[in-house]
Amino acid sequence: METLFELIHQKNELSKGNVYKKTINGKVYYYHQYREDGKNITKKLSQEETALIMDEVSKRRDIESKIKHLLKSGNREIELSSFAKEYTGYVMAGDIVVAEFNKGVLIGEPHELCPYVIKRTRSLFPFLKSRSIDCGRTNSRLLRKVLNIKVSDETLISLCSYAASISDNYWFKPKHSKLKYADIAFDNDLFFDTALKGVIALYPKRLVLTPELTTNGGYEKGWRNVDGEWWLYKIETPEERYSEIFYSRLFEKLNLPTAHYELEDGFIKTKNFSPKHNFEPMISFVGENEDVEFVFEELNKIRRDIALDYLRLSVFDVVLNNIDRHNENCGILRDREKGDYISLAPNYDDNLCLISRNKDLKYEKNEGFLSVFLKLIRSSREIKNSLREIAFPEINEEILNEVNESISLDININFNEIKKFVLLRYQAILEEINK
Repeated sequence: METLFELIHQKNELSKGNVYKKTINGKVYYYHQYREDGKNITKKLSQEETALIMDEVSKRRDIESKIKHLLKSGNREIELSSFAKEYTGYVMAGDIVVAEFNKGVLIGEPHELCPYVIKRTRSLFPFLKSRSIDCGRTNSRLLRKVLNIKVSDETLISLCSYAASISDNYWFKPKHSKLKYADIAFDNDLFFDTALKGVIALYPKRLVLTPELTTNGGYEKGWRNVDGEWWLYKIETPEERYSEIFYSRLFEKLNLPTAHYELEDGFIKTKNFSPKHNFEPMISFVGENEDVEFVFEELNKIRRDIALDYLRLSVFDVVLNNIDRHNENCGILRDREKGDYISLAPNYDDNLCLISRNKDLKYEKNEGFLSVFLKLIRSSREIKNSLREIAFPEINEEILNEVNESISLDININFNEIKKFVLLRYQAILEEINK
């Protein structure tokens, strides 16, 4: 399904107006009539031109019908109520009230389905802030101008989409609102092109519900709905695209959980990995402390297998030199109906690993990232013993060759150096674990 911008672009490339015929002295003539610069224009058509113009006019009307349908079904205007601005209302899981707030103050005890960050902090604001678009992104500023959003506070910006997100069923319902989850669940990608490319296809008169306002992260990105499934598109350099896909394809080859990445028209895209579960980022559980040992200990209190999966992911981050595994690009999947913790979320968002920042990878055992992790294994008996519980898959040259060959990207790389880098780092960690 085309985006709104693509449909408008296609429409503008086609002939407008209509074709009509006249019979003069027994002969049939065809004319193209349209309006341009405020004037009615009529042109006589040849036989060849008639078939071409009639076909274009017909296609244009079909596209206009699609645009009209898209705007009618997706253009759900909203207004930020006074209760929302005062942070008075309910955090919802679908249509279930899971926490109540009066001017930002939690009332009573949260429901078992409540987002963990609210349980941990007993505050609404970290929840809302974690769901706001990154205000530093260029296209974020453009999007907010298009939507006529005048507030600058991230918590209020997230409320401009009721704090709803593609990756879970949590949202904020203002006091006295009669809205149901079905009323605010996203079903359009009207502002995909604005969020991703900075292209304006629509100037709404009022604020329109869009998933782009609750999509965080520093890279330009946008959600696209393709046949009812949501895909996240991102702008990255060729080196970042290669690195992200390599990490993902390696995990797929090793039968480890990961988001799947593909290329399309120079963008990298991945399908929403939690359409039926609730994804909660690691920051919800541990705050901003990204120390591996600390996060492991906190996850161990929740569930042992999730903590071990986090340790395994940490190992691969070191092996693949992923310097950007912070607490907002990993997390936990929860059951939407029971609130149970299902698993560590699949691996995702690895565009800053491998060659993204340095094409000339050199293996050095005292390299900072690797050295720090090796020291952690030596210094923490708990971490070392826990790592020994994990069944680490074999990685060899054949596997890495197959991963590289699966990446259809025109880029100049020294794959032999990448291969050597990965194998030596993996071996160094496994040797330290088994000492």
